[in-house]
Amino acid sequence: MGRKKFQEEEVEANLLPVMNIMLLMIPALLLAMEVARMSAISVSPPKFAATADEKKEDKQDKPLNLKVFIMEDGYRVSASGQQAGAEAGKSADSNSPTIALAKPGTPLDDFDRYDYGALGAEAKKYKDLFPHESVVTISAENSIPMQVLINTMDAMRGNECKLNAGGEEVPPECLFWQAIVEAGAG
Repeated sequence: MGRKKFQEEEVEANLLPVMNIMLLMIPALLLAMEVARMSAISVSPPKFAATADEKKEDKQDKPLNLKVFIMEDGYRVSASGQQAGAEAGKSADSNSPTIALAKPGTPLDDFDRYDYGALGAEAKKYKDLFPHESVVTISAENSIPMQVLINTMDAMRGNECKLNAGGEEVPPECLFWQAIVEAGAG
């Protein structure tokens, strides 16, 4: 019985197609990185307690302490502890919005129901009074969609503001570009 011996043959891997794909993918990925623009929203965590240095601040140079609370029926804007729209003799209802809805009666998922233009105009007024302030504290009711929060930060930052990360000079069209997001504080 003449049995033929099984001989193992050495198989060479053909790497040329893989190398060709890699050669094409590297420039394509580099090109995609150059074309794709990244965008970032600058958000700071809320401060829980004042440090000793902050307590020694000049009493004359009061901080603005601008706060925007997003409610289902509009915005409530307050600065230095006083709600906007409250005159010296009158006190505004703490549950009433300072800036009413642009489209009342629309569902919550309609992001254009809020008056972002009026909010931007209010931010511009505060920026004219306090030109060196850049911090705004934003909070919202639990039912407010995230897109409304993002649009609110954009309106407070200024629609024309193109501020990149880094040590560049802040353009004058940037209003309150340092947003602090608080959870459900009013």
